[in-house]
Amino acid sequence: MGLLDDRICLVSGAGQGLGRSVALEMAAEGAGVVLLERNRETLAAVTAEIEATAGKAHPYVLDVTDYDRYGQIVGDVVASLGRIDVLVNNAAVNPPTRTLLDDTLEDWRRTMTVNLEAVYMGSKLVAPHMVKQQAGRIIHIASIQGFASSGDCGSYNAAKGGIIAYTKSMAVELGRHNILVNAVAPGFMTTPMSIVNGVDETTTPDFIDWYVDRRKIPLGRSGSPEDVSGTVVFLASDYCRYMTGQLLVVDGGLMSTF
Repeated sequence: MGLLDDRICLVSGAGQGLGRSVALEMAAEGAGVVLLERNRETLAAVTAEIEATAGKAHPYVLDVTDYDRYGQIVGDVVASLGRIDVLVNNAAVNPPTRTLLDDTLEDWRRTMTVNLEAVYMGSKLVAPHMVKQQAGRIIHIASIQGFASSGDCGSYNAAKGGIIAYTKSMAVELGRHNILVNAVAPGFMTTPMSIVNGVDETTTPDFIDWYVDRRKIPLGRSGSPEDVSGTVVFLASDYCRYMTGQLLVVDGGLMSTF
């Protein structure tokens, strides 16, 4: 459809799951997509998928906590492609399933560094270029676990809740520069991130019984990355012109039930 023709979009964690789907859909809409991914194999695979359909992919191997390297990539993108129109802060880690009583400070710090601090740093590195352009979109991937919890992944909840709050702060701060900042909160999705302790949580008998058969998720299924990526594309497109500081929940209706 060409919703993102000629735009330069950076997507972190672009090698799998939601990041991959966002990258593919943005490329299909005409964007030049800068793929940021630490896994060389999945990065190469997504790059090949985009190029196979004549899309424009610009791959970079990156651990988003390597801020020096991150800054170098942002500088290279601006120098070679001329601008950055959209940043999608998607990269995240799934911490061990533990409670406050048995987790560790190391677990907490690793989760917060990747899932929240790197969102801050990615935004900090890209925002000055958007300010110069007096235009841009920053889209954070949060989670319904930013405002609801299973009780056994506190560091993940805290990081995603921090993203939701920081989205509002950034929107207020950057609105004067015509930079829109919004977030998307997926519900249960079947992705590599849904594998907890070696088991895909969306396929267990308990999940199927409660969330699917009993319709705790009103749509009766877990989501796929493709169910969410279109929302990200909307936020990056001209269809989103007067919305900033908002959280869009894409969860099949889960948060509407009791």
